[in-house]
Amino acid sequence: MGLKTATIQLLKKAGRPSERLVSHENCRYKTAMEHECVHVHEITEDAGTEEAEANAEYDNALKEAIRGVQNAVTAINEHLEEVRYEIAALETE
Repeated sequence: MGLKTATIQLLKKAGRPSERLVSHENCRYKTAMEHECVHVHEITEDAGTEEAEANAEYDNALKEAIRGVQNAVTAINEHLEEVRYEIAALETE
């Protein structure tokens, strides 16, 4: 469960690829108020498809990690229920 929890935290920290913040540290500054942004590019069908695929991979990885945590929690609850029955049985003896 720890690995899946860590994966969820890392994925959420990184964010969906299409929603990640853009850093301007590699842009070229002409003056203090004007810079040439390296992030400005024409959106093509290929770029849109690539972004959609990256988002889908992110969503699938997040869902898989969440399912893993849910399965672990379910297993833990089942074991706890067994322990409770065992305790109850010992108390009635």
